Amino acid sequence: MKRERQWVRMALACAWLALASCGQSSGDDGGGYAGADGACSPGQTLCNGACTDTLTDPANCGFCGNVCGGSACNDGQCSVAGTGGVGTGGAVGTGGFVGTGGDIGIGGFVGTGGDVGIGGFVGTGGDVGIGGFVGAGGDIGTGGELGLGGAGIGGSGTGGDGAGGDPGSGGSGTGGTGTGGEWAAFGGTGTGGEWAAFGGTGTGGDGTGGDGTGGDGTGGDGTGGDGTGGDGTGGDGTGGASGEPVFHVFLLLGQSNMAGYAQAQPADKVEDDRIQVLGFDDCAATGRQTDQWDVAVPPLHECWNGALGPGDYFSKTLVDSIPAGDTIGLVPCAISGERIETFMKVGGTQYDWIIGRAQLAQQAGGVIEGLLFHQGESNCGDSSWPGKVNTLVEDLRTDLGLGSAPFLAGELPYDGDCSNHNTLVNQLPSVVTNAYVVSASGLTVDPADTQWNLHFGHDSTLTLGVRYAETMIQALGW
Repeated sequence: MKRERQWVRMALACAWLALASCGQSSGDDGGGYAGADGACSPGQTLCNGACTDTLTDPANCGFCGNVCGGSACNDGQCSVAGTGGVGTGGAVGTGGFVGTGGDIGIGGFVGTGGDVGIGGFVGTGGDVGIGGFVGAGGDIGTGGELGLGGAGIGGSGTGGDGAGGDPGSGGSGTGGTGTGGEWAAFGGTGTGGEWAAFGGTGTGGDGTGGDGTGGDGTGGDGTGGDGTGGDGTGGDGTGGASGEPVFHVFLLLGQSNMAGYAQAQPADKVEDDRIQVLGFDDCAATGRQTDQWDVAVPPLHECWNGALGPGDYFSKTLVDSIPAGDTIGLVPCAISGERIETFMKVGGTQYDWIIGRAQLAQQAGGVIEGLLFHQGESNCGDSSWPGKVNTLVEDLRTDLGLGSAPFLAGELPYDGDCSNHNTLVNQLPSVVTNAYVVSASGLTVDPADTQWNLHFGHDSTLTLGVRYAETMIQALGW
């Protein structure tokens, strides 16, 4: 193979340098350098009348007349770049020779403006071989093509995605790469040029170079894709693709009027699989278990009571306002006969229990949309009550990460023994952020409640639940 390459070099060099005497006998038989018939022994070449080994002769390295200028000649090549080679830049080692017009190296040709090592060709149009690099910084000229997608060291610079030069798996179209020119061959985008062809956005998101002309490459919007808002100005959404079902969760807080007093009727127990409840206790009547999800039918709270609470018709009304694939989750946390202090974070005994149940809903993928509250009978007329309610709400929102989720407080029966407390209930919107009052106007105490005269009757409880739903729809903008 060495000899074959030697003869190729000789032939090309002869053509390039037009050295008519290279490789021919001078006709001089002299000096003991050539045989009587003018031929050299095997492995040698006749140069200027003398036989020499062009694989090692620094004065005739590779072909006659190629002087290495003080450097060694190894395998027909000057091993160190010098100043006396061919062309303006002299000889360059393995990988070819560079001159103004380009010269010949092992496996590479050089045109104006660039040099290539083994395995590539560079012309004015900038064709690149397998994995080859183009020019300083990897710029591709008009018509430039990439082989297996190598963008060169430094990626695509100015002119990177020029006419005809959209490389890789779906180039980044208008705008090419962002600052620093990272990986245009894979559809780089805005600042930092992050992998837009595979859905990544990063700082700058899907900027001018992202989903411009040429769109997303192979891989589209990648795992998770762009959330609600797609590839628009909003960039990535909160997470996941738009249109996924949502589990809307609501906490039911307070005391007996939230838990329910009037007995549930058969018509109240019609099931809707889209309404779920987190088990309040183990209940043989419903087959429900504590802290396990089940279809919501009354009783939502204490099993023994068998009562209808406002949460039942709240959810039956609200379900008509959510998308078909969505569901509602109720987390009952009301306890009959308890003061507000029982539920507070500081000094209370049930705050952690409420938090734990709410977190079970979040762990199930639920989004806690709002808080339903009906309490005050045990704090009737207590002027400090509104401030304590505010403290409870702030702690729940903070510890559960709810932001300013709507807080709905219901009035007490106007004909009950604690109707005067409604003055304090109606103070809550001025004390608690994003708070609403659900009116009890026209609703009445259950005739069976002769002991306390505080609890709504069946139909009033149903109506109160509908009013909670209508108020929540308004608060959420549904």
